[in-house]
Amino acid sequence: MGSSGSKQEESRDSPAKTGLQGPRGEKKILDLCETEEQMEKMRVLLLKKKINQLNQLSLLRCEIERIHRERGDSEKRGSRESRQEETSKERESTPEEKRYDPDDPTLTIVAEEDQLDFELDNFTSPRALMSCGHVVTPTSLTNWCRRQLDQGQRFFACGMPDCDVQWSFEEVRRMALLTPEEIRYFEMKISENAKDCFDIKSCPGCQSTVMRSDLNDLCTQCTVCTNDRKEPFFFCWQCLREWRGPSPRTDRCDNKDCFNKSLETLKNCPDMTFLKVKGVTGCPSIRACPSCGFLLGHDQTGCKNLVCPRCGEEFCFVCLKKKKICCETRGIYDLCSGGVAPRQTSIPALKWEDWYR
Repeated sequence: MGSSGSKQEESRDSPAKTGLQGPRGEKKILDLCETEEQMEKMRVLLLKKKINQLNQLSLLRCEIERIHRERGDSEKRGSRESRQEETSKERESTPEEKRYDPDDPTLTIVAEEDQLDFELDNFTSPRALMSCGHVVTPTSLTNWCRRQLDQGQRFFACGMPDCDVQWSFEEVRRMALLTPEEIRYFEMKISENAKDCFDIKSCPGCQSTVMRSDLNDLCTQCTVCTNDRKEPFFFCWQCLREWRGPSPRTDRCDNKDCFNKSLETLKNCPDMTFLKVKGVTGCPSIRACPSCGFLLGHDQTGCKNLVCPRCGEEFCFVCLKKKKICCETRGIYDLCSGGVAPRQTSIPALKWEDWYR
């Protein structure tokens, strides 16, 4: 009793103490008997620390928002400048006006308005008729065709809304009075825009672009590898491996599993039935475009003609002739005069001379 009583008495006599963390993380032992003023100072220090942390977070957030704004403004500015540059290129006119010779017997000179002068440049050259019957000057024709090439087009289409005629490069070159520099530019853009339409592949040895010179021979020589290796290098156009076996060959090389998947598709696809074309039986459901070799299927509806999405050729799905030739003898919903063309056993490839014709 005496001992217990003395402990309780000591506890009452000794000052109460507690622990508190300071503004910099240090531990402080405070006597609860300290004045209220000291406790208030400590609370103020802690409050200031929290305010300072919040201010730092606010500044950091503002800085991040500023960076995002500047980046967004930069991207918008770059996009705007890019669009302005593209528009400038699209609207770029031939520096010097070209003029037709009114005495040129190959031209049909007319006293009419230049129908391709969309920029209202009022060119002073005599006007002449294109093959479609619309009126141009050489400069307006150059500008219109250049704009089509710069926009990725592969063909030269008349710019009048009621005309679907496509001009050949030969006609454009002659009627636009293209200079040697313009001819080189046009040929470069035509090649660039139409490269997917041609039979072009990558050499398996060096990955350089190769175009076949002989479309009837699968054995293809890569000139880059031949020069690098100091000996002739040939590869198979079909399986894209180094050539094995005799050449020339049109079916396959001697590599294992060398076969043409497109030919297998043409060989094994089922026949189809037209819903609106009369008298057609035994027509394969898949055809290779007779111009560029792109595989196409018919949905059975509509007429028998299709437009190839790759080269733009419009042909008859039944007889595989061009639409213009087929329609000379039969209608678009009638069986062709030559009947149904047999299944194709080779894949056509578009030739450069056919493109420029």
